[in-house]
Amino acid sequence: MKPATLRIQFILVSVALLGPAAGQGKAQWQYYYFDQPQPLTIDTRKVAIFQGAERGMVSASEVLSKHGIAAADIRPSVIAGMSMASVPASARNEAGIRTLVKSIADAQEVEFVSPIFLDERGEPVIITRYLHVGFHKHVSPQDAEAILADVKAGVIEERDWSRMKGVYRVLCGHRDGFDVLELANTLARRPEVRFAEPDMVITGRTDLIPNDPGFPNCWGLHNTGQSGGTEDMDMDAPEAWDITTGDPDIIVVVMDVGAQQDHPDINQIPGADFTGNGTGGGPLNECDGHGTTVEGTVSAIINNSLGTIGVAPGVKSASAKWGVSNVPCDGTFSAAYSWLVNALNWAQTSGARVTNSSFSSGPSSAVTDKFSSTRDAGIIHFAASGNGGGSSISYPSNLPTVNAIGALDRNGNRAGFSQYGTGLAFSAPGVSIYTTDETGSAGFCSGSYCHLNGTSYASPYAAGVAALVLSVDPGLSPEGVEMVMQESCVDLGAVGYDTTFGWGFVNAHQALFAVAGTVRTCEVNKLVASDAESGDQAQFGHAVSADGEAAVIGARTDPCGAGSQCGSAYVYHWSGSAWNEEDKLTASD
Repeated sequence: MKPATLRIQFILVSVALLGPAAGQGKAQWQYYYFDQPQPLTIDTRKVAIFQGAERGMVSASEVLSKHGIAAADIRPSVIAGMSMASVPASARNEAGIRTLVKSIADAQEVEFVSPIFLDERGEPVIITRYLHVGFHKHVSPQDAEAILADVKAGVIEERDWSRMKGVYRVLCGHRDGFDVLELANTLARRPEVRFAEPDMVITGRTDLIPNDPGFPNCWGLHNTGQSGGTEDMDMDAPEAWDITTGDPDIIVVVMDVGAQQDHPDINQIPGADFTGNGTGGGPLNECDGHGTTVEGTVSAIINNSLGTIGVAPGVKSASAKWGVSNVPCDGTFSAAYSWLVNALNWAQTSGARVTNSSFSSGPSSAVTDKFSSTRDAGIIHFAASGNGGGSSISYPSNLPTVNAIGALDRNGNRAGFSQYGTGLAFSAPGVSIYTTDETGSAGFCSGSYCHLNGTSYASPYAAGVAALVLSVDPGLSPEGVEMVMQESCVDLGAVGYDTTFGWGFVNAHQALFAVAGTVRTCEVNKLVASDAESGDQAQFGHAVSADGEAAVIGARTDPCGAGSQCGSAYVYHWSGSAWNEEDKLTASD
């Protein structure tokens, strides 16, 4: 396998069926992201067949043969119970696909059949029998369920699905994807409904960014100028580790395709598998290597005489496997957006404080809701800005509830592949990152470590810094952590916030110093100040108490003429790198 940086371009979509647009002769397919319509087209080459283990594909093959689909044209997917069937040449148009899907469904020899849609980027999405419907807050459960009954939505399998209030997971009675589309359309257009979308099987894709392995130093943690880098252009990790290497009670959940659960150099707790394959959060096949490389940047173990080090080696990472890489290793994987929602819910129930999502995708109403509700519950989210190099950041990093992270090279420049633009939060190392790989020959590189590129690694580096901040002050809210990181990062580019670097280069040491330094001393001389006329004296000393803004009161001696001295008390403020004089009180005050 080649080294890969994962860009999960999965399409988690709510889909709606519209009639023919004015002046056009064919139906226009769309999905709704909340109330925002986005176009879809039909892939006329294949359809998706769902068949449970009890019935198997033997009976399905018999009925499909009646529609010109030979057994050799049916290929199993990595998604359990789903196969892809090639469409006969005579049916390779929209009308033919609709007729074929309806005929297969009516024969009732398969559990469910769906067309395959393509989004604007050409990525496939496949409808399932499940529907997710979120109602506005003013709609009572009784009214919501009456609406679902009115449209014959199906069997309610879960109320307040994944702990999202007013969201229902419904098993539809329909046997084909077109009917589920139409049902979602009916619900999505009702004023009581915030969103309605089918659960979808999606396809992700990786960005392969070739990189020669062999650089032994982690420049992003400690840059000595190795390999032509700029000295000290790093996150100051060794200095941060003098304060803390991380609290093992702080958990960072990595949303990915799985991470090796017994890797000797990753500090982790048991993960979880939301794909139905029972891997416990580990890889399922030889192509599932990305999550292992991501986890290493967070919590590769320190001082164990092995390989590399994560930026927060004392915290625990946890793998939430929500995708399955396709075989052969062509840079794609399959997943469903309900798996991601369930993974986020697991992060919340497991007590995680931070999540990392090194992927990009199309928008999903349910996923957006879950990022929002878990943030409200105290979890801070980080996501890769994307590897397309363009001037806009990808979903979900563009959500206001998620911190978008761009990639820097070893000289502090934006990496050419790193997406930037409005909403970018921070930048972190993302070029030639030395991290953990699956042990042996299973991963991207020979051996257990790799040098890799991508925003996939910048994002977990930033997430690890957040975990260090929470290790010092676990009472901080997501907003509090973000404020610390904003005030302590190293400004790059235009002064202050900009859309190329966000707030700047995350700095672990300055972030910890800021949060741990709410009580600090400044060097002042103890003195007795004398009033030349009255003879009254005022003593100033080392006043070290501080408030939440790290302000302190100090004093120094000023000449006051005529052979005497006057004392002046100053109020100082810690800027993140120096004490700055803010105010002055003289002895006469």
